[in-house]
Amino acid sequence: MTMIKKAYKYRLYPNDGQRVMLDKTFGCVRVVWNACVDAFNACDTENGVKPKAVGKKELIDDKPWLDEVSAATLQQKQRDFTEFVRQYFNERRKIKLGEPQFQNKHQGQSFRLPNQKFNLNGNRLRLERIGWVKVVVDRPIPDNARILSCTVSRDRSGRYFASILVEEEQYYKPRTGKTVGVDLGIKTLATLSDGTIIENPYFLRENQARLKRAQKNLSRKQKGSRRREKCRQKVARLHREIADKRSWYIHNLTTYLVDNYDVICIEDLNVSGMMSNHKLAGSVSDVSFYEFRRQLEYKCDWYGKELVVIDRFYPSSKTCSNCGWKNDHLTLKDRVFRCESCGAQIDRDLNAAINIKAVGVEAAQRTWSGEVANRVETSKVL
Repeated sequence: MTMIKKAYKYRLYPNDGQRVMLDKTFGCVRVVWNACVDAFNACDTENGVKPKAVGKKELIDDKPWLDEVSAATLQQKQRDFTEFVRQYFNERRKIKLGEPQFQNKHQGQSFRLPNQKFNLNGNRLRLERIGWVKVVVDRPIPDNARILSCTVSRDRSGRYFASILVEEEQYYKPRTGKTVGVDLGIKTLATLSDGTIIENPYFLRENQARLKRAQKNLSRKQKGSRRREKCRQKVARLHREIADKRSWYIHNLTTYLVDNYDVICIEDLNVSGMMSNHKLAGSVSDVSFYEFRRQLEYKCDWYGKELVVIDRFYPSSKTCSNCGWKNDHLTLKDRVFRCESCGAQIDRDLNAAINIKAVGVEAAQRTWSGEVANRVETSKVL
């Protein structure tokens, strides 16, 4: 039996008193983190000096109001900083971490509680020092799941959420025996190698006029005024609405792929390089290539499907999927691939998807053959 960790995120609806306590907790946790960042900056980290986390014990004399919130939230933030320091000085880590940054009250806020400090009962969630908060449970937690922690958060538009982390038994989706190549783009969000086309809904473009008006009103308000804060929240709600629609759309697409295909082949896109092009940055961020790949990775891992990522330098759009002839002069304006060798004419995105599938299947077979060879060698040694 394989156990995996999953998070169930629910919307919270606190009353006025609970909202005050939640905001106090966010502020106290932020104070502890910023004190730890101060300690980090004061240390000579270049010479390997490791800073120590600052907790409630060191701050309570100057800030007695830290006693008003749950001590567990402050301890968790202190542990987070200790883990950050450990990872920061870990020489085996492939991607090095940057220096910690200060947090401010205008960003998204969060705090975490261990499983002993909260309890979920029906449509109510009890949080230490805050009480029973109304929660909308749109999907139940399995009875055999082991609850680990709860992260309470508030986004920039003022919405509250609770993300409950559990450890549950992993189950695999039924096998379909199908393999697909996926070519991502801006004009069409995804083109599959079997000819299926997923249109790009252009969520940002649809709401660009509303955003422009709201941001113009925000720019005219005096800094620090209540009206400016109201306008800021309106802009944040618009951005949140766009992000929610985009996330919902990508979730449906990735779930469709995992349900219908066993092997999914995609390209390793250079998203950061695309974002550096100011003419494409808005459209690239709107389609959210990184979020698409992130969701595919964990869903394939959860449900027993295989994700194959081919090399980003493979010319999938410029290579003929029929004979292998390469057109080095193909541009973005050319929406149809015309092969001068075999005479084939095919949509460039469909051509790329077919090539991605072919290369992905070949890579998957090499990986599978290598695993079988290793098992054979191991059995001979034993």
